[in-house]
Amino acid sequence: MAYRDDTLCGIFHSQALSLGDGVPFLMGKFDDEGEPFPDYRCLTWAAVRSEVIDLARGLIALKVGRADKVAIFSESRPRWVIADQAIQAVRGIEVPLYPTLSRDELAYMIGDSESRIIIVSTREKAEMALAIRSQCPELRQVITMGAWEGPRPEDLFTFNEVLNLGRGTVDEHQVEERLEQVRPEDPVSIIYTSGTTGRPKGAVLTQENWVKNMHQTSDSTLMRRQAERRDMHLMFLVHLPLCHVYGRTADYHVGGLKQAGVLAFESDFGRIPQALRELRPNVIISIPRFFEKVYDQTNAIISREKPLVKKAFFWSMRQGQKFADAMSRGARMGLLDMLQFTLANILVFNRVRTLSGLDRLVMGGSGGGKLSKEVCTFIRALGIQLTEGYGLTETSPVINYNSPEFRGLDRDHLTWFQDKMIDWTFDCMIAKQAQGKSPFTHPLRALKLCMAYYTVAYRLQIKPGTVGRPVVWTEEKIAPDGEILVRGPQVFKGYWKLPRETAEAFTEDGWFKTGDIGRFDGDGFLEITDRKKELFVTSGGKNVAPHPIELALTARPYIDQVCLIGDGRKYLTAFIVPDFPELRRLARSRGWDGSDHADLLQRAEVKDLIREQVDAVNAQLARYEQIKYYTVLERPFSIEDGELTPTLKLKRRIINERFKKEIEQMYAAQ
Repeated sequence: MAYRDDTLCGIFHSQALSLGDGVPFLMGKFDDEGEPFPDYRCLTWAAVRSEVIDLARGLIALKVGRADKVAIFSESRPRWVIADQAIQAVRGIEVPLYPTLSRDELAYMIGDSESRIIIVSTREKAEMALAIRSQCPELRQVITMGAWEGPRPEDLFTFNEVLNLGRGTVDEHQVEERLEQVRPEDPVSIIYTSGTTGRPKGAVLTQENWVKNMHQTSDSTLMRRQAERRDMHLMFLVHLPLCHVYGRTADYHVGGLKQAGVLAFESDFGRIPQALRELRPNVIISIPRFFEKVYDQTNAIISREKPLVKKAFFWSMRQGQKFADAMSRGARMGLLDMLQFTLANILVFNRVRTLSGLDRLVMGGSGGGKLSKEVCTFIRALGIQLTEGYGLTETSPVINYNSPEFRGLDRDHLTWFQDKMIDWTFDCMIAKQAQGKSPFTHPLRALKLCMAYYTVAYRLQIKPGTVGRPVVWTEEKIAPDGEILVRGPQVFKGYWKLPRETAEAFTEDGWFKTGDIGRFDGDGFLEITDRKKELFVTSGGKNVAPHPIELALTARPYIDQVCLIGDGRKYLTAFIVPDFPELRRLARSRGWDGSDHADLLQRAEVKDLIREQVDAVNAQLARYEQIKYYTVLERPFSIEDGELTPTLKLKRRIINERFKKEIEQMYAAQ
């Protein structure tokens, strides 16, 4: 049968029938019981569709009806996607939950959403769900993605049991009938915001919201051509939580459903370096911290090399920065500079990428927070095509994107020559690069890339330090107070059961208020300067945006996290968390004693290192923006301790309360 092309589930089933059993879709280290497995295993599109249909049959057997809520409480893994598609197939509403939630947070979201079933990843999460059932009267069943050993609690099912229940009791035609009834206006998800300023609110996103945003973020010429290549399936390293709109749209919707890519899952952020070397993926969608780590670790490695190696690296970086600068302006490099950039790739950058598992990387994407211009330029100087975007849960999420598009070309009226040059750009920068074949190391590829660059590819303008232009079908403007306002089909209709908060989220004439402060440059690229609610006003009346100062510090060597303090105060102070792995490596190389963090922080050399970084940043700031005192912490801020949101944003209110004594000591030190 034919499926709708304006719903996520319709797009999934159409792709699955088209691609069938010969194309892999989901990869993860799990066996047939959903239990951890040492090696990656692949599920084809046909196999995934079969499980989706059977799970949907099982949900029908468990009496899930239209608009019933089903929660997914799990890390990103193949069965997350299968569960999501099964819920859509029965016209249910999915409630995706962060796997790091506390029991109280879980009880609140399950109760508030009125979820009837919760699908969990592990026994520990199943036990959490069972423990809160008395607080959540609507919750009936718990489904665990893995096996269950020992006594069975009432109304607990394993994933495989629900699959078998569906196969044995519900005809497949019942699922097909419900799929036919899914409409663009149907709610798909209730996604709870991170809650940095209070109780999380559930944003209701529809099929239309998701599908429109999927097309908005994959509208560029190169991405269209890749989607048309039915024999080309890029591998995405999926490590962001799919319960968050950013990872879900970028990896699952765009990478999987639209581009027919292979989704390889690694939910443990600490294992990403190993997964890169093991999988050598084509696309990495991540948060700024990932790229900051690449920046920090590359610089740390180079700092320990011999002088000749350092000299070659820094010469290469200068050539790479010329390339990044030219691309930010949409201008051609001079021929000599292009030859030197080619040489830098052959001698240095190809080796750096290969050692890091990035030799097949076609594109990186950064979102979920502001990436410093310095780090973005560094990554792009390495020859890695890094793009940035911007959005919110309420906008599904993307409203701005540094899209890899050929500025100034009318793609609907290309000349034969322009079309051929775009094909060569695609072949060199995507098709061959995805196979690990650098366009710089083969004479014919290098010649093709050079000709394509000087005719069309130099137009691929991406500006570090900005989040790009508004995506297609989107209107944006800056309010008098600097707030970014937006309208478009990806903007949600409202918060779940919160009409007053919904009304407050929009202006009287229908613009959504993002809560972010920003400005457009002369080329129409948006720069985010800070969160409206996070702007500090010192007791002297000066407005200070804390986030850019924090970014400047975390971009410095040996600093991992920073939280600025100063709202309503005479001057600014800060909490600084050092990069302890790098400090330990430095300690070993210099023969220092120090078995734990406290010992390291007592060393005069370490104190001097941190002070040098703070002084370097202060020297670039206005006097009222400078950090007068700081406290170095012995442990990082964490999600588990409630100091970070699941997207690693600071919960300033919690930090201020938890470290109240230390804050007062900094302001008493006058």
